[in-house]
Amino acid sequence: MLKKSNSIVLSCLFVWSCSIPSTNIDTISDSTEVKSEKISQDETQDLSGIQFFMDGMMFMEQGEYSRAIIEFQEAIEKGSNSAEVYYSISEGYWMIQKYDKSIYYALKAIEKDPITPDYKISLGKKYIALNDLNASLEIFEKLAQNETSNAEILFIIGDLKSELKDIDGALVYYQEAYDKDNSLTLALEVASQLAIEFNHRDSALVVKKLLLSNPSNPEYLKLYIESISQKNSLSDIESLLDNDELKSNPFINNLYNQLAYEYLRNGYYDKSEEFFEKSLEINDKDRFALYYLSTLYRESGKFDQSIALSEKHISSYPDDQEGYINKSISLLSLQRFDTVIQELSNALKLFPEDFEVNYFLGLAHYSLKEFESAEIFYQKALSLDTSSIPAMHALAMVYDQNKKWDKSDKLYTDLITINTSDAQAYNNYAYSLIERNEDTDYALTLAKKAIELSPKTSSYLDTIGWIYFKLNDFEQAKEFIGQAIVYDESSSVVLEHYGDILIELNELDEALIFYNKALDLDEENLELIEKISNYNSREPNE
Repeated sequence: MLKKSNSIVLSCLFVWSCSIPSTNIDTISDSTEVKSEKISQDETQDLSGIQFFMDGMMFMEQGEYSRAIIEFQEAIEKGSNSAEVYYSISEGYWMIQKYDKSIYYALKAIEKDPITPDYKISLGKKYIALNDLNASLEIFEKLAQNETSNAEILFIIGDLKSELKDIDGALVYYQEAYDKDNSLTLALEVASQLAIEFNHRDSALVVKKLLLSNPSNPEYLKLYIESISQKNSLSDIESLLDNDELKSNPFINNLYNQLAYEYLRNGYYDKSEEFFEKSLEINDKDRFALYYLSTLYRESGKFDQSIALSEKHISSYPDDQEGYINKSISLLSLQRFDTVIQELSNALKLFPEDFEVNYFLGLAHYSLKEFESAEIFYQKALSLDTSSIPAMHALAMVYDQNKKWDKSDKLYTDLITINTSDAQAYNNYAYSLIERNEDTDYALTLAKKAIELSPKTSSYLDTIGWIYFKLNDFEQAKEFIGQAIVYDESSSVVLEHYGDILIELNELDEALIFYNKALDLDEENLELIEKISNYNSREPNE
């Protein structure tokens, strides 16, 4: 990261230090100092005036500023009253901290010679030292109108505008300074830092200009990556990769990462995969690329590739739990619950206090219907993040399975209190009540609220249909659970419920069809097997 400097000081390094006077005349002598050699002798000027001026310059060099001022004034009295003499008096008064008099004589020098820019530059920098930035800016802006090729003056104007919080103006002048003198990359560095600091709309453009001034500079590329935001054109960023010099930048894989991430945020998943893969071609252990590409593969159903990258992540960074989590989520998607438990049990030794490790262990045990174990891990997860809504839902469900209904009811009530639009909490609470045949009217009220909030959710339609079934309103039950199947026919529970309703409506042959569909999804459901067996063993005329 480029280090930010005081912008006013940066500009003055080019021309003259505007610090409070020291005891050495060298502190103000530089490329803009009006040197004694520049004195043009007037034909009518008294030679003694010249001598007084030369004596004054000698005293200045010796640090005897008050004596020098006297000599310069004698020079004026003897007829040597050129702009250089007034300028020298101004410098003498500056060195003894008589600032008002220094400004007065600086103005006199400009009055004597309004053409030479050096006197104006000197006065402008005096105003900077006195913190009269507006007065200084006025001088330098007028100078810039005539000194159109002077990059240093443009740089100083940029600094002044920066200090005066005119960020737009500062960025314009910094870039103009660089345009006049391409060796002045410092102007672009300062502009880039300023644009990023103020989150300027053109920050990426300014930093891109800096990067293109030296594409192989890793610090410039880092800065450019920092400036990238969602406002940037992704195709414009990608076009940078046509620059061969940039491709040799040691930081190039980070640009691939950032471009991939921006494509990911904007929903271009194929492009995101492409650039994360490019990053890993350069550095196959890049942690950022390993994590996100593994996630992308998993989201697109490439579970084997996702697992392979997660294993690489774990191998390269065994102290990073993200590799374990990514692998476990892929394994959960493949319903390899035993493997998940094995993987996360190892991770638990390294990260016993990690929320996700405990949460997904709970989920794996729950999926295997190992509800006692699931309860342990869900409780731990919730203790690590007491505000986690998913953990509260999961623990309420496992309490329900373990018949700890006082605890599940409390969690459902808490969830509804926290968020009165939590349709899942209304639904699950309703289903819990109806399954244990408690408070049927309240269960129906909760189920209706869930449907109101989410009318096309299959499981919510099944819940309210099942409540009507328990209330012996089989037609209503058939209507709601029929809708549930339309939206999702992948639940064996919903299919079995529909079969139960059809039995009550004496639609036996159709009921058998749905029972068999349910059994295809849940082959070890003994209760369902018994229902089908009972149907098959009935008498033909029954």
